[in-house]
Amino acid sequence: MLLPELRAGGARYAQKMAASGLVRATQGNLSARDTSSGLIAITPSGADYDTLAAADIVVVDEQGTVVEGRWKPSLETPVHAYLLRERPDIHCVMHTHSPYATAFGVIYRPIPMLLNESAACLGGPVPVAPYHVSGSIAFAKLVAEHLGQGTAVIWGNHGALAVGATLPLTYAIAHALEDTAQVYAIARQLGEPVHELPAIEIARLHTEWKAHYGRAARDVLPPHRPGRVRRPRSTIAARDGDGD
Repeated sequence: MLLPELRAGGARYAQKMAASGLVRATQGNLSARDTSSGLIAITPSGADYDTLAAADIVVVDEQGTVVEGRWKPSLETPVHAYLLRERPDIHCVMHTHSPYATAFGVIYRPIPMLLNESAACLGGPVPVAPYHVSGSIAFAKLVAEHLGQGTAVIWGNHGALAVGATLPLTYAIAHALEDTAQVYAIARQLGEPVHELPAIEIARLHTEWKAHYGRAARDVLPPHRPGRVRRPRSTIAARDGDGD
């Protein structure tokens, strides 16, 4: 089996996503790139997170073409593959349906920076990409445009997405996004005004965060340099209940 450790990590963090409320049922998906080969381990379409195992994770190449796996890859594979091609500094993509962050995508309001820990990894207000039918290159480009060099973006009328250098870091960013959205919603119910962090403080926190976590990530995972990927033959099986 190709990339056994990476696939095991993908299955483990997919289960953590479900257990922590970032997704429910078959919602959401995640991917992680192997920096040496450029291959990507991604959750299958319609995955049952309770029983998900390393062998269920699908391996695709940088274009999203299946290399190895018994299931169809996530319907959002074009988004994952495109972002990983465009951003050599990241190696993981996590699409969630966390309720408070998703709510901002319904009112089309960027998530402001209220908490120091969240501001450190998010780096500024998190934008909302307008609604578009997902699972296509056109949608992938739209997401990439609004994500820019950031670590998170909201999908209008759909969900949210976080990116990072490692699975643990990306998982933490996804929770920082949801925490901020939830605190903002609660604070608005308590009254006005809601005090956002000053832009200069957000910049300082984010600079320190990048220096610390960027260095740590580089020690473990160097930036990926795209190249040719040798692809063995594979078999693919359909799975009932497509989900994401």
